[in-house]
Amino acid sequence: MDTFKWGIIGPGKIANDFTKDLEFASSPHKVTTIYSRNREKGEEFASKYDIANVYTSMEEFIEKADVDAVYIATPHTLHREEALACLRKKIPVLCEKPIAINADQMNELMASSTENETFLMEGMWTRFLPSIELVTKMVEQGTIGDIVAIKASMSYKAPYDPNSRYFNPDLGGGSLLDLGIYPVFLAMFFLGKPAEIKSFAKISDKGIDETCAILLNYSNGQYAMLDSSIITQMESLAEIIGDKGIIKILAPWTEKPAGIEVNLYNGTKMAYPCEWEGHGFQFEVDEVARCVRNNQSYSNLLPQHFSLDMLETMDEIRSQIHVVYEKYE
Repeated sequence: MDTFKWGIIGPGKIANDFTKDLEFASSPHKVTTIYSRNREKGEEFASKYDIANVYTSMEEFIEKADVDAVYIATPHTLHREEALACLRKKIPVLCEKPIAINADQMNELMASSTENETFLMEGMWTRFLPSIELVTKMVEQGTIGDIVAIKASMSYKAPYDPNSRYFNPDLGGGSLLDLGIYPVFLAMFFLGKPAEIKSFAKISDKGIDETCAILLNYSNGQYAMLDSSIITQMESLAEIIGDKGIIKILAPWTEKPAGIEVNLYNGTKMAYPCEWEGHGFQFEVDEVARCVRNNQSYSNLLPQHFSLDMLETMDEIRSQIHVVYEKYE
């Protein structure tokens, strides 16, 4: 099988992790091209991974990049314009989460993907991890019966820097879009779009959510209790609670968890280790390559409309907690 060639937009820390994990994919992958606004950083990244082409002009990158897909790993607020530029040149796109700042932007990206018949997927890598695949299988098999509730949290005490992506509203700062998206993903993955949303937050003097607590209610009585924070650091756990038992994904549940525990109400207890090579980006990489090679414009495992549903839900949460990104609303 021919090597799948990647271009990277934004060679930062997460792009480093992504590139390292390519060696663990089920077929050959290689980063061949980089776009970086900072030439020094771009060339340093290229030297580290033996990458031939570095561009500091987005226009030149789009015109000259000989790639099978692009991975966008820049701050949230740049995703829309960078993804649109690629889609209009019929370059398949894997874009880090959140794929856009709001649902309006996502609708624009989806329309471009359809018009140009070009692949687009959000980089919600947690969706493709073996841990989530195992939990999904157990839920489908009825191991814990019918789901009653989901509880999930994600927090990280970010070093305070008013110009960082965590605290700067011009970069889409706040806990919800950066961390809270993971608990929202888990709830919507298993329960779908909620009928009712209630949310509360601690808002900074810059107008971003430093903490966010969310309650999702469903018409059949199911519910989800979710929270995120960039000013505290709690153990990041997730629980899927059924009428026969509980599945607990141990910390860090969004990455490679310490394990998965199943406690049934009849006293049965089961434990599953979680081991794989690297961070785990190779699993979403495999899905992108499969879709692109099959000329698909979206993945059935993480379809575009699911990302749109998440953004619509987070738009409502932001509305309730009065977080507004003035440049993008």
